[in-house]
Amino acid sequence: MAEPLITPTPISARALARRPVRSSRVLLRRFYHSRAWTIWVGCVVFGNSIVLGLLTAVPEDSATWRTLDGVDDWMLAALVSDSLLCIVVKGRRVLRSRWDLFDITVTALSLVPRIDMLSALRVLRVLRVLRLLSFVPHGRATVDALFQAMRQMAAAFLVLIVVFYSFVIIATNLFRDIDPSHYGSLGRTATHLYAVMTSFGNDPDAIIPVVSALPWAWLVFVPFVVIASFGLLNLFIGVLAAAVKEQLDRENVGRERARLERLEAKLDALARALEAVAERQRIVPDRTED
Repeated sequence: MAEPLITPTPISARALARRPVRSSRVLLRRFYHSRAWTIWVGCVVFGNSIVLGLLTAVPEDSATWRTLDGVDDWMLAALVSDSLLCIVVKGRRVLRSRWDLFDITVTALSLVPRIDMLSALRVLRVLRVLRLLSFVPHGRATVDALFQAMRQMAAAFLVLIVVFYSFVIIATNLFRDIDPSHYGSLGRTATHLYAVMTSFGNDPDAIIPVVSALPWAWLVFVPFVVIASFGLLNLFIGVLAAAVKEQLDRENVGRERARLERLEAKLDALARALEAVAERQRIVPDRTED
């Protein structure tokens, strides 16, 4: 029995030329997303944070400072290579990732002191420490939750402003003659009531002089501390904690979904390979039957 001829699909020269490019992109993508590269960049960011602190503590133009400055240049080059690799691998997708844009922007701003070595611009190098947020466990989720909680806390923040402003006016009108150094104007009253609010009433310099002259002044301070400190501030903390938990749950769900998608892709590839083998066995008959 004659074997059927299978005509191979012709491959154009353009397709052959694209193969090395695609293979190199695949290798770069695997290298960029590899655990070894992620750990390497994280170690560079962490070590660079320590070097930046030492550069602040060591006198300038000393031998130690010049050595640390050289190490800082080397670490900056490593971070620049990471940013360039991110742009090459992800392409336009970088514009849709807030954290990729954040890392690239921080690295780009760190190059400014190297272009113009003004002492005032050297402080921009400290911005590289912010890249640690990308490598702290759940650091990105925590920051995203913080911004999400800030939107949710807008109503509570407005209520706090109204309550605080009302007590500022009350305290100024009642206590300006007794303690003008603390309550002589709206600005002074707001400053000291803010200290009372954030210290949960543990600011004797702003309370004791007034209470000594007017014992009923507690009727003003106690409701203020209860409403502003224990009420609204704890509400802020509760909203922030709920937002962090929601963001962490979303991150875990996304990570699990990505893992399942990768597993599904592998199973699909295996199924296609098995189908190809079965199709080949069906087309090419067994030689033993001839």
